[in-house]
Amino acid sequence: MMEIAKNLTAIQERIINSAIKAGRNAEDIKLIAVTKTIELPEIIEAVNAGAHILGENRVQEAQKKVTSY
Repeated sequence: MMEIAKNLTAIQERIINSAIKAGRNAEDIKLIAVTKTIELPEIIEAVNAGAHILGENRVQEAQKKVTSY
């Protein structure tokens, strides 16, 4: 398992544990992976590992990354 995938899994586990402590449903909490300064191979790895909501700082950067994918 790649480092990004391991980190994403750890974050998702923390979200679940925090939701349980707060009496919330973990499925109602959305993780936004920010892709600022991140290159396309790492973004693809994150998406493949389950990051489905992505954020970018600039529209121009997002457009470049989306059209490259």
